[in-house]
Amino acid sequence: MIYISHIPSSPLNLYIDDLYYLDGPAPHSRLKTFPVPSPHLMVNFGQAFSVSLSDQAHPFATCRQSWWVGMFSTSHIVDWPSSVQFFGIHFRPGGAAAFLHVPLSELHNQVVALDALWGPSAAEMRERLHDAPTIQAGFALFEQLLLARLSWNLPGLDLVHSALGEITHHHGTLSIRKLSDQLGISQNHLNTQFKRLVGISPKEFARLSRFFSVLRSIDPMQPVDWTFIAHQAGFYDQSHFNKDFVTLTGYSPTNYLRLRRRISTQDPQQGQSLGQLPIE
Repeated sequence: MIYISHIPSSPLNLYIDDLYYLDGPAPHSRLKTFPVPSPHLMVNFGQAFSVSLSDQAHPFATCRQSWWVGMFSTSHIVDWPSSVQFFGIHFRPGGAAAFLHVPLSELHNQVVALDALWGPSAAEMRERLHDAPTIQAGFALFEQLLLARLSWNLPGLDLVHSALGEITHHHGTLSIRKLSDQLGISQNHLNTQFKRLVGISPKEFARLSRFFSVLRSIDPMQPVDWTFIAHQAGFYDQSHFNKDFVTLTGYSPTNYLRLRRRISTQDPQQGQSLGQLPIE
């Protein structure tokens, strides 16, 4: 499968981590996807995907053309078709709001068809990207279309970006009360702005930031001291760490490490992915 990443030019790079293109046979048919601290957009030219929650037998969303993946609070399952072809966007935390006209909290734990958010322009974008003569031309067109949708000087976004930077810098361990005092605003105001522009509360974002800091600290091919990791991540005890880990991944820390270690041996590229693991 071909995976090509493209860093957008300024000012889009302030809101978007990367644009990417995927094409070819899917290496795995089912992936457990962990909650990540930013939304995701996909423009699909191939067969449909389906999304289900880990505790549901049937999909709650079938994704065919273009769709928006909101912020999730727990893991979910994505069933991939045998072959894929699509463009996608990995937004920066707090970056997606500049391209929407609805509060991101309305998209929390949701997968939404893009035409419900962008109207007819979603289908037009998909058609134009499909007709791009090369992948690089598609990236250039994607940037052009996104620039046309970008909302400049969105109220509250500078404040939220400052808060996001502090939370990320402290790997999710900074208390929200201390953060509010540092920014000179009330916790209620910060909470309201976060839900509108990020999609979840600052406390929930800090939780995801701390979770991904833990995942980044793990080398699956080396011994892991879970007690030390839990302490470094600011957990009071091992039981709270284990409970949070199971909620966010669906696995105990030990089972997660066992699976990631096996996947890293069989498929090193997939083993490097922090946001998902194949379901066998």
